[in-house]
Amino acid sequence: MNPTSLKIVTRKELEALRAKWRNEGRQVVFTNGVFDLIHLGHVDYLEKARNLGDKLIVALNTDASVKRLKGPNRPISDENARLRVMAALEFVDATLLFDEDTPFELISVVKPDILVKGKDYQISNIVGADIVLENGGSVETIEFVDGYSTTSIVEKIKRTK
Repeated sequence: MNPTSLKIVTRKELEALRAKWRNEGRQVVFTNGVFDLIHLGHVDYLEKARNLGDKLIVALNTDASVKRLKGPNRPISDENARLRVMAALEFVDATLLFDEDTPFELISVVKPDILVKGKDYQISNIVGADIVLENGGSVETIEFVDGYSTTSIVEKIKRTK
């Protein structure tokens, strides 16, 4: 087993980790997304998210969930590759897959101290914000790095053919 695979957890393992971190007084940050073709924008966003607390959990949409949300040609990288890459980032403490269209159920279980999404979201529209706020947590949005998105990378590759 390699060190990055230790950060890839099941929901049950995540519940135990969350309880451990809560007992240690750690502030747990949660975010979610596809994170296909990891790029500078992703790294900047995730690093800023981690800096808001002590531990960062990143939930990734399964391939089936991505196809439902983004269409049949996505994701580019399969869920196992995306998990391994995410786990390799030093500022990510745990990562896992979720198959639902939203992370509502997962957020209900984890009850993070801080829920993070990109600045393109209004806090009132962030799935799970109500749960986090009702439990005394906060919801934050983070600016994106201009010019970096998986869609723009895919379009650039198509243009260079």
